[in-house]
Amino acid sequence: MSVSLIGRPMTRVDGRAKVTGAARYAADFNQPGQLYAVIVSATVGLGRVTDVAAAEVERAPGVVAVLTHRNAQKLPYLPHKAGIDPAVGERLHVLQDDNVRFYGQPVALVVADTLDHAERAAAALRITYESRQPLVDPTDQRAEKIVPEAANRTRALADRSRGDADTAVARAAVRVDETYDMARENHNPMEAARNRRGLER
Repeated sequence: MSVSLIGRPMTRVDGRAKVTGAARYAADFNQPGQLYAVIVSATVGLGRVTDVAAAEVERAPGVVAVLTHRNAQKLPYLPHKAGIDPAVGERLHVLQDDNVRFYGQPVALVVADTLDHAERAAAALRITYESRQPLVDPTDQRAEKIVPEAANRTRALADRSRGDADTAVARAAVRVDETYDMARENHNPMEAARNRRGLER
């Protein structure tokens, strides 16, 4: 960005369309024979799915399919490790087994002819769990410390430095020393945040 633009009001090209509801997103373009899918998320933080009462939901108006680990196609997931990934663990294999690894994990997918039918059927789907107590406190003695491999690599040093932070902190009239723990956050583009998912029949 040009420094000359800092502090100056700029008109966002798509701003008016978005705030007035005129903007169209990918989910707004319907196709002939389109189906809609709604995710059903786990209501326990750790455990396994023991039963999915899908029979009644499958007979609900407009419902085409109820996918779970029992009938979903087995997908050829390949090993994947990015530079920031920890040395243990792997990507979540959705609907591939009955294990629940976190609260909100997708455990079923309801497909129907309209979004309303899919949402109603998804809300009616009853899933039974065998739950276990999740480990959520990072200071718990049972917690395993996992350091990403990237953290042990030598990083390139900045090509310049400015000031003396350590000296400034030592001389400061007020110092605050705290530790904060927070959950991992992922960026979600506006399009992907929409719940509507069109599937062609």
